[in-house]
Amino acid sequence: MLKPILLSLLLGGIAVFSYAPFHIWPLAFVSFAGLLWLIADKSKKQATLLGLSWGFGYFLAGVHWVYISIKQYGELPPFVAVIILGLLVLYLSIYPMLFAFLLRLTNRFATPFSFKQLVLVAPILWQVTEFLRGYILTGFAWLQLGYSQLDSPLRAYFSVFGIDGVNLILAVLCGLLVYGIKSSTAKIPKRHAFGAFIALITFFFAPISFNHIEWTTVDNTRSANFALIQGNISQSIRWTREQLNNTLQTYAKLTQDNLEENKIIIWSEASITDYEINQQSFLQHLDNEARAHNAQIAVGIIDYRFGEDGYQSNGDIYNTLLVLGEKEPYQYPTINRYQKHHLVPFGEFTPLESVLEPIAELLNIPMSSMKSGQAKQAQLVIKGFKFTPAICYEIILSDLMRQKFTPDSDFLLTVSNDAWFGDSIGPKQHLQMAQARALEFGRPLIRSTNTGITAIIDQHGNIVKQLPQFKTDVLSASVSPTIGLTPYARWGNIPYFVIMAFMFISLFIKRRS
Repeated sequence: MLKPILLSLLLGGIAVFSYAPFHIWPLAFVSFAGLLWLIADKSKKQATLLGLSWGFGYFLAGVHWVYISIKQYGELPPFVAVIILGLLVLYLSIYPMLFAFLLRLTNRFATPFSFKQLVLVAPILWQVTEFLRGYILTGFAWLQLGYSQLDSPLRAYFSVFGIDGVNLILAVLCGLLVYGIKSSTAKIPKRHAFGAFIALITFFFAPISFNHIEWTTVDNTRSANFALIQGNISQSIRWTREQLNNTLQTYAKLTQDNLEENKIIIWSEASITDYEINQQSFLQHLDNEARAHNAQIAVGIIDYRFGEDGYQSNGDIYNTLLVLGEKEPYQYPTINRYQKHHLVPFGEFTPLESVLEPIAELLNIPMSSMKSGQAKQAQLVIKGFKFTPAICYEIILSDLMRQKFTPDSDFLLTVSNDAWFGDSIGPKQHLQMAQARALEFGRPLIRSTNTGITAIIDQHGNIVKQLPQFKTDVLSASVSPTIGLTPYARWGNIPYFVIMAFMFISLFIKRRS
């Protein structure tokens, strides 16, 4: 049993190379199809163990960069950081383990290596366990398999079915691959293998026929002039009181150098590392400067709303993006702002606080007691353009973005601070998932970050301009919005659920002899 465990660990680990920055997308098929092959005919106990080891390899390789924020910025001893990372990876591995267990639990219903098991049951169960991973304890939906296909023919499915649909299709194709290979070597009619391979090729290359459909149209009558400020403030000093004035000066100078008529200037997430109420004079000055130049500025800041007894009682803290330079002078609290809804566990709040509070205290992360903004908030309006906003982690949540998206939205806007993860693959993966959102909604995506990767992404999910990481710089670009709706923006997950329902019903259709 040792060799299969090591093989499953390896198969899980190689999947990381299918994502950014490597982009070797076929490895996602090798990884997941390999998992299906290993567990298809094993006992429940063996399959469960193999699912756990595959998940451990997958998440250890995929999110090992969390170690940087735990050790370097949590200031913990290396062995403690390794233990915490190991516990996180082990927790995430529970979901592939659960998938493997449930698949073998259906053994009597769907025999090993059968079409029903590999092409119908397995994809359905995989989607169920992935949903749980993205939901329990507010979820951790990082590295869904579908993101690996942004460079493959499957990318065209994003605009139609969204990330959940691409995940499902990828799982179905892996099932067809395993079924076809097994059928070609088993004592059953070869037409089964032939049919599986034909279906596999058809589903894989079918998107090419509509890959160049323009679901949305560029509105060339309008254009927005952006200046994205990448302040490049090191995470190790970012929240110190001594650094605050230097940070304000850095962002203010970069902004002053780019204040022009009709300019839209975007700062990064929490670019002002202080409570908004404490920075009234600075914000008013910035607001006046923007208005004087007929420009507007979106500023990331922390908004502390006082309790009934002022600072003496617990107020509400919001991760906020607000707009300055409007017709009416800035006066706290303004209306044209966005408050982050989906918070990061342990980074911005502590789930099951009565039980897990010691972990949060050990990590010692600043501003880790935040409150969620409303799920449905008004679009940000900047220089007459409407933006669907997301702060940091939120951009990977397709369903949340669709809740906020409106048909008259001009751009997607995300601000982030990926300095937590250093020079690792984490920020590259984050950017790749942002590309998927632009493709799903058919809107240009504007991304401003602290240390990178600041970028402009077009409505097809392609990066048209970006800044190098760890460089204090400004990305300037003129971008036209798009009009119209992709199928995903119009219908959301309805087509995906229809396919899932059809697959589920197909499980109970008996073949004639």
